[in-house]
Amino acid sequence: MLPALRRFFLIVTACFVAHLFAIPAFTQAPAKLLATTTGVFRTSNEAVADPSLEELNSLGAQGQTIQQARAEVLLILGGENACSAWYRGAEPDVAEKFRSLRFAVDSGGASEILKLASWNDDPYYYQPYVARTGQNVGRGSTIALNANGAFFKSVAAVRVVNKLKDPGFINSNRPLVVGRYSGATLQARILTMLHEYGHVLDMLPVDAGVPSGPLISTRNTDTVLRHCMPQIQAQVKHSRKKTSEIFPAQASLTLRATLNHQGAFRQQRNQFFVSRGESDLPPRFD
Repeated sequence: MLPALRRFFLIVTACFVAHLFAIPAFTQAPAKLLATTTGVFRTSNEAVADPSLEELNSLGAQGQTIQQARAEVLLILGGENACSAWYRGAEPDVAEKFRSLRFAVDSGGASEILKLASWNDDPYYYQPYVARTGQNVGRGSTIALNANGAFFKSVAAVRVVNKLKDPGFINSNRPLVVGRYSGATLQARILTMLHEYGHVLDMLPVDAGVPSGPLISTRNTDTVLRHCMPQIQAQVKHSRKKTSEIFPAQASLTLRATLNHQGAFRQQRNQFFVSRGESDLPPRFD
């Protein structure tokens, strides 16, 4: 009996030990291992799918400025609102296509406002271009931003000429604008990117290198504003609120400087309207 009991005890013990050592193998189920691996690859794919981040980081302060506006545009396009719905009419995957776009800074871009004046006509002011891109182009296309235009600058020198190719002379400075926003503001930068994205998706008429290009560009900007102005305003307000929560003192100084700048801009713009009578804003390169 003892040998038989001993064999029975050894068998039970062996089964219990086998079961005990098998538990870890079942707790690391294949599904959990797959989920962990997928998470790693997802992070890698996101980096590959968003190559602009590394490129913008290499551009220093200008790259950070572009990235801030780009992030706000992605939030607008990724949300459910009238602006994103308008763009989805041309591109269902609207946020991801915008995410694929690259950005370049044209450091040699035009830097002066041209004042075309003659003795019998009201003067016309032509801003330096703000941004350019291709018309109806695919993913990975590039938007070029003028380092001397209203994306980065708020004021530019005015060169008075009788003809566009005349050397002329510098006589003053004027504010730069994008639509109804003064240059170098977050609103102007968001509007610039949305405008150029409209060309990428072939939603806006070509306004570069064509007759009446500046006037067409102004109308295109107004079209984007009609569809997206509420979202631009709301996004900038939300961005300022987040900044004030993180850096309250800095946000207060920034807001005060912005209000002072906007006040000076309105005063100078009103003087311009008085000098031009009842005429609309002049054509400009957006």
